[in-house]
Amino acid sequence: METIMLAALNFIAGLAAGAGLARLGRRLVARRGLLPAGGSGVGGSSVGGSGAGGGGVGGSGAGGSGADGSSVGGSGSARVSAAAAAGGTAPAAGAAPSGRLRRAGDIAAAFATAAMFALMHLRFGASGAWAVGLLLTALAVLIAVTDLTARIIPNGALLCFGAALLAAVPLAGGGPLWSHALGALGGSGLLLLIAAIAPGRGMGMGDIKLLAVFGWAVGFPGVLLALLAAAVTGAAAILLQHAFGRRQRGQTLAFGPYLAFGTLLVYLYGNEIIHWYAANAVFSG
Repeated sequence: METIMLAALNFIAGLAAGAGLARLGRRLVARRGLLPAGGSGVGGSSVGGSGAGGGGVGGSGAGGSGADGSSVGGSGSARVSAAAAAGGTAPAAGAAPSGRLRRAGDIAAAFATAAMFALMHLRFGASGAWAVGLLLTALAVLIAVTDLTARIIPNGALLCFGAALLAAVPLAGGGPLWSHALGALGGSGLLLLIAAIAPGRGMGMGDIKLLAVFGWAVGFPGVLLALLAAAVTGAAAILLQHAFGRRQRGQTLAFGPYLAFGTLLVYLYGNEIIHWYAANAVFSG
């Protein structure tokens, strides 16, 4: 009974935290001039101006001249560049989101955060691993808001959450430090390699830095499983967009939310997935 009550308290706290994260994400986007005053919520895709680690998968990266705004190995599309040169923002990939969509995004962020907060407590109890899980959830929701809205992953968010996780993960005692360090370096290095092989159509620098933070949290080989889960779900999303005619030519995919999903999945159930695969692999012996 006590566990259920504490999980319910985590759920309530998650509702408040998720709503606050959604507002913070929109504020970070608006501060970079990528969102009109009172503008879109989660689900928009306006790109341009100065970014902070933007870029997507499946098309050219974000335009603009921020510290990390352009994708690795290539600049934004001609339409984005022209809009940026004119001093405006680039055309959105879809229809301009309304206030109703913004509210729906806030509700989705609140309930997703609440569900993950409760699940983290049910999974880990009041422990260091639970605290790390809350930090990962908060970062995942914030990045989902900014990346889905404007294809950016703010450096400030990565710096703040990265510093907190850098201290929290060793204190939680989840594994050897070399595993976490290898997860950070290996995950980000792999995405950087993909960006070098496929310039202009690869990962944005924001995705690379994000996976470095996530890789530190889940370690190695968990980061590889997280990246695999992100790739599979991202590919499924593209196929669904094509199937329903919602994907435009040259449209990019905000990969940050899929990296967040894969990371949370691995953080919660990575050991079980790896053990299941080892026990059921065709060539396991």
